[in-house]
Amino acid sequence: MLATLVSHRLLLSALCASAALANPARADDERQSEFVPEVNAYWNFSDRFRLFAAASATQSLSEGVSDGDLGLYLDVLSIRTIFPEQLLDLDWTRNRYVWARVGYAFGGIHEGLRLRDGYSETRFVAELSGRYPISPSVWATTRARLDLRTLSGERSNRYRFRVGVETEYTVLGRRVVPYAHAEILYDTRFDAWNRQIYQVGVEIELTQSLRIEPSYAFQVDTSMEPRHVDRVGLALKYYR
Repeated sequence: MLATLVSHRLLLSALCASAALANPARADDERQSEFVPEVNAYWNFSDRFRLFAAASATQSLSEGVSDGDLGLYLDVLSIRTIFPEQLLDLDWTRNRYVWARVGYAFGGIHEGLRLRDGYSETRFVAELSGRYPISPSVWATTRARLDLRTLSGERSNRYRFRVGVETEYTVLGRRVVPYAHAEILYDTRFDAWNRQIYQVGVEIELTQSLRIEPSYAFQVDTSMEPRHVDRVGLALKYYR
């Protein structure tokens, strides 16, 4: 009981810290608001490999432009499981200490149905993720990611490091997973750690194969305008 209370306090503290970090801007700073709907699909090939496809659209509520993104990835899961007796659900990463992802994605900024100023982005992605139990119900999560990008013909790399915490509840027989993340990004265009992202959200199980994930993220970028972005996301996840 004591461990459970401590773990829940730890998650609450992380959520409060993310919220506090998400509001450092002064009232007169320019901010941008975005809405990001996305659809993710996962196909398990074996107990070690799965295919991940992602489609998202970022709609700027401030500028009236949108950014579409499509990606296809291969997930390679570690052999060792946290619970060797069983795989808890179709999202096998919840039962792994370490896993890797490689893939390719492309996108562009649009005004209506037209590509804006010829801007486009392609990127090769490689990432390594892990999770570690803090208590029976709370997990620490980590991710290191490399984006090899081409932005309208110009090469640019981005290095990303993320840490977080998540827990899990059962509500009306469905799994509910609230989480909090903090991420820092390095951009070779500016030779600087110029971006931070603080995100909170919750993944809600609808059926064994379907989940929905509302989230809120606050982004600070010292090299771009606007410097502060409020982002509301809504993801639909399908597992097979």
